Amino acid sequence: MDAMERYLARPWLKFYQAGVPENVDLPPGSVAQAFDEATARSPERPAVVFYGRSITYRELREATDRLARAFAHHGVRKGDRVALYLLNSPQFIIAYFAALKCGATVTPISPAYTSHEVRFQLEDSGARVIVCQDILHDKVAKCGAPLDLVVVTNVGEYLPALWRFLGKGFLGKIFSDVNLGSPRIAPAADLHWLQDLLKAHPPEPPRVEVDPERDIAALPYTGGTTGHPKGVMLTHRNLLAARAVGHAAFPTFEDGKEVVVAFLPFFHIYGQVAIMLNGLAQGNLLLLFTSPDTEAILAAMERYQATVFFGVPTLFEYLKDHKDTDKVN
Repeated sequence: MDAMERYLARPWLKFYQAGVPENVDLPPGSVAQAFDEATARSPERPAVVFYGRSITYRELREATDRLARAFAHHGVRKGDRVALYLLNSPQFIIAYFAALKCGATVTPISPAYTSHEVRFQLEDSGARVIVCQDILHDKVAKCGAPLDLVVVTNVGEYLPALWRFLGKGFLGKIFSDVNLGSPRIAPAADLHWLQDLLKAHPPEPPRVEVDPERDIAALPYTGGTTGHPKGVMLTHRNLLAARAVGHAAFPTFEDGKEVVVAFLPFFHIYGQVAIMLNGLAQGNLLLLFTSPDTEAILAAMERYQATVFFGVPTLFEYLKDHKDTDKVN
């Protein structure tokens, strides 16, 4: 039996756990439609808990629709690239689906990128619109890439009041000089604050026809390649296929009943699809963290009775040795 014959025989199927199908039917429609369908099923169900602040599917949908309308008002059209230079936060989710509702392509940028790296991705992807954290705006300004629209947001906008005062503790693990007070950002004609846009526009997204098999939904950039990072063109069909396969791989999960620990970065395809897209499309609750703070994660696992944990080897090592790991399920 040659290599092709072995491949066609699908020998890996014998390792599937009980209940995992040999074949998966791919859902129709777009990524934005999958999100909207989930929000329509249970609008009052909590979608995200962000350091104690609970946001329902209805609230998340409304913010997404408002921002989609704002994007369209400021010229975002089908096929445009929208860069997301954001920490894990409700704003990432809102901006991600808002851009897709305009028919645009999302290109997430690592918050750790330098201004030079930001410039490369903006120019290489063709993005002329960026949504960024206020603490990262300085790198956007310094990069010098031509932009038509800059939307700025502060992580404290969706935190409980107490966390706004304690924010330096957890964000300082990523950015040593960060605080939740907004940096001084000079007003500009092309610069808008996210909350101002949400207040100024109704929750009425534009009507856009999307071809799931041809239209690009996400343009993430590779990290483990030689030379410059390379944009990976992922259609709506690609992302929904990944979501469907991920869903099928865990037959014991119950839609709308899982509580998912969401700390893996959403700018990376793992966190973006396995956690954000899969979790929300299934109507589950995401316990959202800006960084892998082991103490906060363990505390939330206990408080909210988490049922799903997507990790990476390094974090499992940290948790294995943490003094509180044996206190949670």
